[in-house]
Amino acid sequence: MAFLTITSLHTHFPARKGHLFSRTKQWVKAVDGVSLSIEKGEILGLVGESGCGKSTLSRTVMQLIPATSGSIELQGESLTSLSAAEVKLRRLDFQMIFQDPYASLNPRMTVFSTLAEAISQRHSQLKSRSELTAAVSELMDKVGLSPRFMKKYPHEFSGGQRQRIAIARALAPEPKLIIADEPVSALDVSIQSQILNLLLDLRKDLDLTMIFISHDLSVVQYIADHIAVMRAGKIVEYGTSQQVFESPKADYTKQLLAAIPSHQHHAS
Repeated sequence: MAFLTITSLHTHFPARKGHLFSRTKQWVKAVDGVSLSIEKGEILGLVGESGCGKSTLSRTVMQLIPATSGSIELQGESLTSLSAAEVKLRRLDFQMIFQDPYASLNPRMTVFSTLAEAISQRHSQLKSRSELTAAVSELMDKVGLSPRFMKKYPHEFSGGQRQRIAIARALAPEPKLIIADEPVSALDVSIQSQILNLLLDLRKDLDLTMIFISHDLSVVQYIADHIAVMRAGKIVEYGTSQQVFESPKADYTKQLLAAIPSHQHHAS
């Protein structure tokens, strides 16, 4: 049994089109019949241009957006049939890292407060300040930040450091699945590789399973075991990282590969 199984998933939104009184209701099919499975400890790269539905897919898996139809199973349990209260409890097992850490971190909370709050979701028994401080220190170490900085606020850090804080917050409830939505696209190239290496190390150390979303195939090639290429709400190509790069089947994948500077000679 796969760790995460997505079957015939549809997420549709009503489109505001036409005349106010017209009867035809149109739908935007943001996710249009996606089926994927991910094994424990695997990193799946989800690639496509902006607007292809990959963020909607990730938010549907996270149960932040309801699916129109289809199913999502995590370790054999159906997420799509859980009540809102059950989702809240289960969500400790799947966490998200967003593209812009500055927007996703509370600017008025110190790193300590942010991480202590996230740790307490899973470990409410950690009552004393010293226990929480030890747990926050350990988490900061894990993501390559000095615990000396735990009293600082998000604006006092660089972009790369902020993303490390966001990664630490996602790890705090000890999730089994991490969804990383464009986590390096806002960072300098030199910092990108540091964050990618950190995610690879964490996957190994914590036995994490990950969906890594990006519009950049070369980033995905570096980190992912399997790659799913998404276009207009559908998966148009799926294979190991090597298969997708060396023998792409879909024309769309070939176009994406041809757009990578070092890859252009393959596209003839």
